[in-house]
Amino acid sequence: MPFDLAANEAHVQLRTLNSQVAAIPVRWVDGEPEILLITPRRSGQWIVPKGWALLDCLAAECAAREAFEEAGVTGQVETYSLGTFDYWKPTKQGKVRFEVTAYALHVEHVLPDWPEREERKRAWFSPEVAARLTGNEGLADLIRAAVQVEFKSAPPVFAGGLLH
Repeated sequence: MPFDLAANEAHVQLRTLNSQVAAIPVRWVDGEPEILLITPRRSGQWIVPKGWALLDCLAAECAAREAFEEAGVTGQVETYSLGTFDYWKPTKQGKVRFEVTAYALHVEHVLPDWPEREERKRAWFSPEVAARLTGNEGLADLIRAAVQVEFKSAPPVFAGGLLH
């Protein structure tokens, strides 16, 4: 399998052409967790922000960048992964399997404008609804795990969509 080595001072990470990173954005409203899902560019199904692990940043940082670009959220990303899930993407050569490493993102800011705003929809769901909507059991398990991650600091509190 083709690969590139990504070096960033004290770490070296293997990145393959069939691997991606994802952020699972979590916020808390009235003490209950919510998960942000987005739609892909070409379909109406619900997914988490995901994309390529670029060579200019750590995988977790790349996942946070995808959350900003695709969903318009920023916050504190966990540096360890929740795990991986697989999905199949149709291409001109047939279906290709991707393995996605997911990271919890504790949302601090929901932006009114972001790079891919015109290309995607976004919506907040309870973890169980989000898990069902994705239609991917591996991702569903990681969504459930994301809300169990301890915050490094006090979680931001949302009420009526505003950060307090």
